[in-house]
Amino acid sequence: MRILVFSWLLFMSLLRVLYVVRVSGHCLSDQRVLLLQLKSSLVFNSTFSTKLVHWNQNADCCNWGGVVCDSSGHVISLDLEGEFISGGIENSSGLFGLRYLERLNLADNSFNGIQIPKGLQNLTNLAYLNLSNAGFGGQVPAELSEMRSLVSLDLSSSFGILPLRLEKPNLKVIVQNLTGLRELYLDGVNISAQTSDWCQALSSSLPDLRSLSLRRCGLSGPLHSSLSELQALSVLQLDRNNLSTTVPDFFANFSSLTTLTCSFCSLQGTFPDMIFQLTTLQTLDFSNNKLLGGTISEFPLNGSFRTIVLSYTFNLRMLSKIDLSNCGFTGQIPSTIANLTELVYLDLSVNSFTGSIPLLHMSKKLAYIDLSRNSLTGSLSSVHFEGLSLLEFIHIGYNKLNGRIPPSLFLLPALQKLQLSNNKFSGQVGEFSTSHSSNLDTLDLSSNQLEGPIPESFFKLERLNVLSLSSNLFNGTVELTKIQRLHNLTSLELGYNFLLVNNQPRLAFLDLSNNHISGEIPSWIWENGGLRHLNVSSNLLSDIQKPHSISSFLSVLDLHSNQLQGEFPLPPLSALYVDYSRNNFRNPIPLDIGNGIPYAIFFSLANNGLTGTIPASLCNATYLQVLDLSANNLNDLSRNNLGGKIPPSLANCKSLEVMNVGNNKIDDGFPCSLKYSSSLRVLVLRSNKFHGDIICPEVNQSWPNLQIIDVASNNFSGHLCPRCISSWRGMTIDNDAPLRRNHLSFNFLDLSNFYYQIQ
Repeated sequence: MRILVFSWLLFMSLLRVLYVVRVSGHCLSDQRVLLLQLKSSLVFNSTFSTKLVHWNQNADCCNWGGVVCDSSGHVISLDLEGEFISGGIENSSGLFGLRYLERLNLADNSFNGIQIPKGLQNLTNLAYLNLSNAGFGGQVPAELSEMRSLVSLDLSSSFGILPLRLEKPNLKVIVQNLTGLRELYLDGVNISAQTSDWCQALSSSLPDLRSLSLRRCGLSGPLHSSLSELQALSVLQLDRNNLSTTVPDFFANFSSLTTLTCSFCSLQGTFPDMIFQLTTLQTLDFSNNKLLGGTISEFPLNGSFRTIVLSYTFNLRMLSKIDLSNCGFTGQIPSTIANLTELVYLDLSVNSFTGSIPLLHMSKKLAYIDLSRNSLTGSLSSVHFEGLSLLEFIHIGYNKLNGRIPPSLFLLPALQKLQLSNNKFSGQVGEFSTSHSSNLDTLDLSSNQLEGPIPESFFKLERLNVLSLSSNLFNGTVELTKIQRLHNLTSLELGYNFLLVNNQPRLAFLDLSNNHISGEIPSWIWENGGLRHLNVSSNLLSDIQKPHSISSFLSVLDLHSNQLQGEFPLPPLSALYVDYSRNNFRNPIPLDIGNGIPYAIFFSLANNGLTGTIPASLCNATYLQVLDLSANNLNDLSRNNLGGKIPPSLANCKSLEVMNVGNNKIDDGFPCSLKYSSSLRVLVLRSNKFHGDIICPEVNQSWPNLQIIDVASNNFSGHLCPRCISSWRGMTIDNDAPLRRNHLSFNFLDLSNFYYQIQ
């Protein structure tokens, strides 16, 4: 018996070898000539080419990279994807002469916006044509409609300055003869000229269509019911079209549908819960439709799918992805979502779901859960995520969850990111075994009501690179030497707690703001060569340990609201944001300070009792938007003992939006040197010794964005300049939002908004 089985296997293996040889064939001379002609005509980068560059006269062309022949030696498949081709295909007789070609793949090349070659119609046997992301542009030629053997057509593009379009001819004309088409991918092709008739155009010509992807096509709604005639559809992707309509009920009639995505489509109304009854559905994405609402129905048992092996099989049993993020859904998340045993990805973030988080421990394949930014309440039990050994991502922040954080949450073996911020979790966080949490790299528990000491377990998470515990009620002493074992840590936020911090050499981001830290800023902070962001503001720090060798890579340095005194440390050349305000620095501003902050956008020495003059070098920092030397916390130079004149060099600050030198002792004329600062929005000169006329010679459209000017309590004289005032158009027009509170707000480095007011 063994001999017979062996003989049979040997016989089948020989047949397979013979079949491969037969299919591969030997290259026919005319096919070799055509391929070499094609190579000769194409413009491609030989440095990066992996196929064309190796085509040569000596080898069997059926063995060339990207080439497949039939048993007779005719080329039937040509794959030149990603060959860095940029031209030479328009009139390629070598390509268009391959009459036996069944598959052609030119995807991921760079044809620089040329039209799709009309000669492709000569390839009458072509069944699969892939021109995706190939750089073709302009009108899709009518000749494509004559390629009647096509089964799959992919003209999609995920980029493109010169996108393809279907105008004349339109979509209906192109597909009317392609009745055998099973797959149609037109992502990024402009089909807007078809208006809402595109549904009828497809259903009337392509009855057997199985995959349809029309993302970013400029389509408009409504979705005509004729689309439901495409009963063979398995994949339907309509993302990023301005459909502006309701979700049609007939979506639930596609009995073979596995993928349905309509994100960013301006869909509205109530989501039809019948869609959840599609038993074949695997991927569902209706995210980012902010006017789309409704509730998610329960997932009932589908009795017809009971088997001997499985006790029950649920409807949607194959569903692996649900993405309904950034919509308007309300109500509770159904508890029977746990019936989805194949679920891998669940994103219901940015909605208005209420109630508690359902138990998910039956969905053993879950890897991603995002329920953030809802109104979920209740507490987390130890069994909520029990047994989810594949779970990598949990984000349930920005809800109203309360109670204690169960230590079992830290024991999920695959978990990498855990984000529980902005809830109402309270009590102490218990210690846990870190042997099960070795993959955790992000832990965010900020903005809760957690108390007690920070668990020692946190400092044993060796892969951690983000640790955010700010805005809680943690207390006790944190020895930063504990953090030294966290070699991958790049971001540490402990602000707004009741901690005493008593050295982490590899941090890139350190936020210890709003604590009760006293004493001096240790020199090890400056010696940390990788530090990019340092915020120790709003503490009780009184001194800075020398030497002040600040990290050369530091871009954000925030020391404000402490009790620092003596000489302030010179910022590094890389600094973009520097805030030394609300301290006790009293030394004069160095005369060359402007040369030391060439890239600074925000620079503040406010409320430090500074004396002397404004250094002329200050506006060598030509990127400055906010210069604050005031006794306040906003964008001005006011209420110091600064005197003398306004340096003409301030005119170099082309980006300066606020100039406030109020409440000083400046004795000068009207600052005409600033008349070409077109970005200026606020000019405050009040309570100084300015004098003379409020007029500048040769003024023409000065300060077009000016919205506030204050010259009160000075010694100005003469007449007002009507021509000057008429050029201040910013006082009469705010096209963006004239009634907003932040009408005069400024955003720096995406850190925060600063609201201007005069003190």
